[in-house]
Amino acid sequence: MKTLIRLQIAGAFVTFLAIGANATADNGNIPQAVQAAVEDLAVCYARGTDSFGRAVGATAVPTDPEAPVNASDPDFAAGLALYRECFSEDFSFNLEVAPGVVAVTVPDPGGGTGQDGALQWANFVNNTFRASGYTSTQHHMGSISSEVHGKNARMVSYLIATHAVGNYPGTSITVVGGTYTDEVVWEDGRWVILQRTLLLTSNKTTTNP
Repeated sequence: MKTLIRLQIAGAFVTFLAIGANATADNGNIPQAVQAAVEDLAVCYARGTDSFGRAVGATAVPTDPEAPVNASDPDFAAGLALYRECFSEDFSFNLEVAPGVVAVTVPDPGGGTGQDGALQWANFVNNTFRASGYTSTQHHMGSISSEVHGKNARMVSYLIATHAVGNYPGTSITVVGGTYTDEVVWEDGRWVILQRTLLLTSNKTTTNP
């Protein structure tokens, strides 16, 4: 069902390519298909991240943040492909633990190792999931809203993410809440996320009896 919905959105999106590239500042005049294409990026990201959640066969990458060591793992490869689908070539990610307090920035401004933000963030997510022993994750995106202004858009969405360790019934679950704020741009004939900021708002771990 998700695939059909995405194809329908993509089909409508193509119809409005010219309108999407020249959208007016009045968000009320933005075609629904354009706004749907922008907001579908939140779902694209969630699906990619959950692919890394399933990539239990992937290994931790070495110090090079762009090391392609997990390229042959099918779940890692699927996650990276989705990231490349919804990220700009100049993508960057900020992880905030409090408003304005950035704990992680990718690509690392002082790293000087390259500009592949999608691969760097994929490796960071995979390293975090593998170090935590997660066997699966589920990222739920809700309360998605966006404003489109010409070739730029701003999107805000709420996150509830569950991270499982082990198999039911002996499963440890970590539930994380947060708010994503995205700068979205029209690039090479499609909408993509240029910059994504996640503000963490909650983190709770429970273990099933």
